[in-house]
Order: sequence, then C-alpha cells, then structure tokens
Amino acid sequence: MKKRFLIGIVLLVLLPLSVSAGDKSPWEVRLPFKNATIHYDISGMENGSEIKYIRDYGREVASYRTTKTTMMGMTMVNETVDITTPDWICQIDLTERTGTKSVNPEKYIIEEYNKLSRAEKKRVRENGEKLGVSVAEGFGGNIQQNVEKILGYNCDRAEVMGVVAYNIHGSRVPLLVESNMLGMNMKVEATSVDEGRVKDKYFQLPEGIDVQYDPQSDAMAREMAKQTIAMLKDPESVKKQSAMPLQQGEQLQMSPEDQQEMQQAMEMLKGMFGTPPQ
Repeated sequence: MKKRFLIGIVLLVLLPLSVSAGDKSPWEVRLPFKNATIHYDISGMENGSEIKYIRDYGREVASYRTTKTTMMGMTMVNETVDITTPDWICQIDLTERTGTKSVNPEKYIIEEYNKLSRAEKKRVRENGEKLGVSVAEGFGGNIQQNVEKILGYNCDRAEVMGVVAYNIHGSRVPLLVESNMLGMNMKVEATSVDEGRVKDKYFQLPEGIDVQYDPQSDAMAREMAKQTIAMLKDPESVKKQSAMPLQQGEQLQMSPEDQQEMQQAMEMLKGMFGTPPQ
C-alpha cells in the first residue's frame, strides 16, 4: 500500500476535527449529544439497514449492519458488528462467525500528539486545517463546513474520489453518504436520531464467536500515527518525499492499481473513522 494515498485519506478525514479543536487534542471531539441511536437505510450495490449506537459523546460506537447483495441471480446476506472504544476496535462478521480485535489507531495518534510541545501542538492543529483542504483538492475533492442541516443537525460536507459524505459538524458521524467509486454505487442515509440512553448489551461481543487479536493492524496503526503527526508537524518535508499534489487546482492521476490500493486504504480506515466512505 502506497504511503501517499494512506496519508492523504488520513488528513482528509481528520480535517473536520482539527478545525474546531481549540487547545484540546484534535482527536478528542465531543458530539452535540451524550448518547444516541441512529438508524440508517442502505441502498445501491447493497440494500439493507444499519443501527449505530453512540455513548459518551462519541467515544464509544457500536454499529450493527445487515445488507443483501444480489449478483448473477444469487443473493448474499451480510451481517456485521463493529464496536469501537477509546482503546479497541472489534470487527465481527456474524455471517462467517469470525471476528478481529485491534488497538484503536486513534489511541496511538493521541499518544503521539501528547508527546509534542505546546508550540508543536499548535502547529499540528493549524497544518491540519490547511493541509486537509489541499489534500482534498489533490484528490479532486473539497470540504465545506456547516453546509446543510440533516435531521436537525448541522453537517459538514466532504467530497473525494466519487464519495460525498455529510457528517455531524466537527465529527466522524455521518448522516448521509453517497458514493460512485470504481463503478460501485452506494447510499447510506440516516432516517432517525434518538438521543435516549443506550443499553450496555450493544457493546458486548456476540456469544459463540472467537474474536482474534490482529497484531498486524496494531503495528500498522502505530506507524500510521507516527506518519500522520510527522506530516502535520512538517508538511513540506513529507510533501517532498511523497510527491503528492497539494497545490490548488492540481489533480491526482491514478492507475487502476493505484485505485485498488486507495480502496484498500479506505477499507483499512473503516474501524478508525466509523462508517467509512461507502
């Protein structure tokens, strides 16, 4: 997987956090509610639904998704559960009865950020805002804040690589995601948000499934954290190494192999950033 694509996606997704972080860590952002249950409809290449349970202002998120995909006259049912806490990400496939557990990459990023001096932290926050926009433009996309209200919540709009996502302002919680990537169309749309109490049972691992620890993802998360903070500290240095087009108006040209790597990078970030750009 090529570093330039992975770092670009990381910065793009982190931009809304860095804009409004103030003196706190850019990754410690509170939602406008303490608890919530969000229902989604999924249509397009897959059809079904998702329920996202949120606790502690977004520090804990559990997503339950059930979809059906029809190909060549055959229908496949996919049932998954993703549970994210400040320390761990658990991804469970209820259809295959398998699961993996890895350290939440955000934990490592916060650790790297907290090692910085006050001046370096300020620089990271400022560069996060500036670079996020130029990286988005490099991928032919853009980011806008507070552009639309969905279900009563102000939403930021991020567009990149054929994906348009509307997240609750300053957060990673999407209320609408529409994509047309590599010929695959998908729409994930929130239909309701209930800010009532969320039961503990939704954050418990399903019984009868052996969830395996994934050390490779852990090592990759550590490296990603170091690279992300390094870029935000000194973007010019990393820019020269990666040769990424960050100037306004430049477009990133990718071969079919590069596009596949981009898709893999986005899949890898699924656990880190909640519901991914579908």
